[in-house]
Amino acid sequence: MNLQNYIILTVLHADRVFVLLVHQVNCELDMNNKIDNIYKKIETIKNDLLKLSHDIHSNPEIKWEEFLAVENILKLLNKYNVQANIIKDIPTAFTASIKGNSDGPVVAFLAEYDALPDIGHACGHNLIAITNVGAFLSFLALNGNFPGEVRLIGTPAEEADGGKITLLEKNIFNDIDISLSSHGSSHETIFWDNIPMGEGMSLAEFPIVYEFHGKSSHAAVSPEKGLNALNAVLHLFSGIDSIRQHVTDDVRIHGIITEGGKAPNIVPDFCAADFLIRSKSSSYLEDLRGKINNIAQGAALMTGTELKIITTDIGYKDVIPNTTIASIGKNLISEMDIILDPQPPNKYGSGGGTDFGNVSHVMPSYAFNFAVSETPVIGHSPDMEKASISDLAHKNSICVTKAMASTALLLMEDESIYSKVQTEYKKRMKLV
Repeated sequence: MNLQNYIILTVLHADRVFVLLVHQVNCELDMNNKIDNIYKKIETIKNDLLKLSHDIHSNPEIKWEEFLAVENILKLLNKYNVQANIIKDIPTAFTASIKGNSDGPVVAFLAEYDALPDIGHACGHNLIAITNVGAFLSFLALNGNFPGEVRLIGTPAEEADGGKITLLEKNIFNDIDISLSSHGSSHETIFWDNIPMGEGMSLAEFPIVYEFHGKSSHAAVSPEKGLNALNAVLHLFSGIDSIRQHVTDDVRIHGIITEGGKAPNIVPDFCAADFLIRSKSSSYLEDLRGKINNIAQGAALMTGTELKIITTDIGYKDVIPNTTIASIGKNLISEMDIILDPQPPNKYGSGGGTDFGNVSHVMPSYAFNFAVSETPVIGHSPDMEKASISDLAHKNSICVTKAMASTALLLMEDESIYSKVQTEYKKRMKLV
C-alpha cells in the first residue's frame, strides 16, 4: 500500500471520505510501527538466538531425548520473563504464551529441536528452534498491543515417531487457529505461493516394521530342521522391488534390515525389517500399505515363518498448502537481505515427510523454507549438518524470523487476510 497515494486522495474527495482515508493511513502507519518494533526486538535478541542455535547443534539429541535443547530454550524464555509449561507425560514438549489486549486469532509457532542418529543436526532443527523462538519472543515488543495470542509450542521427535501427532492427540492444538513454522532448505529460499488445488506440499509417510519368526538350527549339520527368517526378509525386499514399476511416480518405499541373524553358521530364527512408505495421497498410501503387507505374508508362506506386522493407524500426512500465507511471507521477506528463488515449474514443496503435515490437516499451516548454503546440499547428510550452522544459514534464519513474526501479526490484525487464509484451507481440505 502506497501511503503517499492515500494522502493525495484526501484532497480529491469529500469530507466524509477524507476522514475515512486518514484513518486508513493511520492504521497503516500503526501497523508499520508494530512491524518495525518486532524487527528491532529480533535484532536485540539475535545474539541469544544464535547462541541457542550453536548450543542445540553442538549437543544433538534424538527423538524424545531433547532434554538439553528444551532446557536451553526455557532458559532463554525465562531471561525475557516468559513462563513455559512442560506438557504432561512428555518432558521434552512445552507451551508458552504471549497474549494481546483483545480477542483475536491464536497463532502458534512450532519449534523443533531433535537430531538424527549418528549425524546430528543434518536436518537443521537448531534453525527451526531459533526462528520460532525468536518470532514468538518478538511479540514482547508490542507490550500486548495486538489482538489475539501467540504461542510457542516445543515439538519433539519430528524425525521419528511424530511428536506433533502425539500433541494433537493430547489436544494441545485444539484452540489454535493457525500454525507457522520453518525449515532450512539446501540452497534455495522458495515461498510456495502457486500450488493448484488438490496438490500437497510433501509426501504422506507411513512406518511399518515386519518381524519374521522362524526356527534356528545348525546351518551345516542340520539346516533342513531350520526355518530361515532371513530368507523371508530377503523375499520381502525382492517382492517390494517387483512392484516399483506398478506404483505412481511419487511413491517412495525404503527399508533397512534391523535384525539379520546372529552368526552365519546358525539358521536365523528371527529377522526384522523397518520400512517407510510415502506418497502424495494418504488414501493411495493406505492401498499401498495393503499391497506390501500381502508381499510380507507371501514371504512368510514361502519360508514357513510366522509374520508379525508392527504398525500404527497414524502416519505422517501430506502438508496441505496455504498459498495465502505464503504470499504474505513472500511480500514481507522480499525487502530483506535474502535471495528469493522462483518456484520450480510443476513442483510443489518437498519430497520428504513431516508431522507438520498432520497439523496442516487440522488448521491452516505454513512452514517458511530458507537456504542454508550457496550450493546444493543433500538433506540428512554430513554436508547438511555443517550447513545448518553456517553464517548464511543464520543470516537467513533471522530474516525468516522477522517474516514469520510479521506474518503472524498481519493474520491477527487484518480480518480480511485471516478470512482468506481460512477460506483457502477449507477449499483445499475438501479436495484431499
